[in-house]
Amino acid sequence: MQAEIGCIAFETQARLLASAKLNAELRLQGFLAAKSKRSKKLVLHVTEIEFVEGEKQDAPAPQR
Repeated sequence: MQAEIGCIAFETQARLLASAKLNAELRLQGFLAAKSKRSKKLVLHVTEIEFVEGEKQDAPAPQR
């Protein structure tokens, strides 16, 4: 599944996200909840971040 959703991160996770390059592929884990007590907007509250490295699967194979 692919979706675009806002996210919130604090402390270590916030610093990791701040240092990520634009368009970097990430795997995020967390929980979905309201942005705040007064907001009905749903966001992902990030608890774990994994930077995905290497080639994407849809990249062409190198020629020999």
